[in-house]
Amino acid sequence: MGFWHTGYEEFHEPTGLPEFDYRQPQQVRYACEHCGLHFGDVEELRRHRFEQHPLRQPVLLIRGRARDSMPLVISTPLLPSDVVIEDASKCFVNGASVAPSALPQLLAAMSRQFVELTLQNEGASTHCALDFQIAAEADLAGVEAAFLRLARDRTLGIEAIARFIEDCRAFKTARLYCDGICHYLYGVLAKEQAPDTGLHQGQYKERYLRAQDELSGFDRPLANSIRSLVAFHFNHFADAATLAAEGGLRHAARAFEGLLKGLPWHFELECSAATGGAVEDLLTDQDTLEILADASHGLFELTTRTDVLQGHLRRAGMGYDRLKRALLTCEALAACQDTESHVAARRLAREYLPQADTRAWAEAMLERLKTP
Repeated sequence: MGFWHTGYEEFHEPTGLPEFDYRQPQQVRYACEHCGLHFGDVEELRRHRFEQHPLRQPVLLIRGRARDSMPLVISTPLLPSDVVIEDASKCFVNGASVAPSALPQLLAAMSRQFVELTLQNEGASTHCALDFQIAAEADLAGVEAAFLRLARDRTLGIEAIARFIEDCRAFKTARLYCDGICHYLYGVLAKEQAPDTGLHQGQYKERYLRAQDELSGFDRPLANSIRSLVAFHFNHFADAATLAAEGGLRHAARAFEGLLKGLPWHFELECSAATGGAVEDLLTDQDTLEILADASHGLFELTTRTDVLQGHLRRAGMGYDRLKRALLTCEALAACQDTESHVAARRLAREYLPQADTRAWAEAMLERLKTP
């Protein structure tokens, strides 16, 4: 087909438009706002941001623990060194701006306030709440004196706890301290199924955990005794050993902690099982007292009590105390010289082999039993 000639160019002069010079459009480059580097596509930029400029969430640590939006009850005075702020350039206390460097001193001066905190940096923010309920020393001492009166009676029941609560009514700033003690005592009654408890046995765990939580801010001998017993019951032996006073509980907690690390029962001599007097006796439930008595024996004495230990294990059911019973029984059986005892020890060790927290002990026990 030929070229169509319209004659347009013969009758029209150019209008002065410059000749169009087509150029390839420049490739779009994506710049990082943090460091100025450029990238060929947005995915490269996103990958660079993630790897080189990760978003860091501001963190508030109170006594070494990071806080979240759940209110934290502060029951004992803070030191400025107890408050640590990380990755925050701005801070707001109940909506008012506060320099991050000034926050530790500000919080350390508080005693009876509810505080909402917001920590911010360029890309993130964290919200925290602190409920300051710091008790007066006189009120704390008053609660402890009331508890000593309860302990002197050496009888724990609903009426005794009610009298304790009434005795503590005047110590208003120490209400949380009183509540934590009461939760533990109610838990003991539920665990032992005392006739007047009104709680079923399974509710003791909730009471123990509430006691642990409410007493966690009180670094006092009574609070630490309760917290150590709760930790020991739930098989948190390192915590129990740290919190317990010198005596049978600390001895047993350290021994069980060593077993779970794969160490053998290394106490050759008998240790006193005494917990320390009327206060500790009142605080300690019967199952724990029995376990502490068994754990007070050295290795030789344990081998003479295998029948007793196996009887305790059979009665233990499937609760938290069964682990302690099983550890003691297995150690005693393994230390015996007869084949039947070793067969029973292997069976117990294999039962705990699949569990992560007891695997080291079970593997070490089975290895020991291979050696004649």
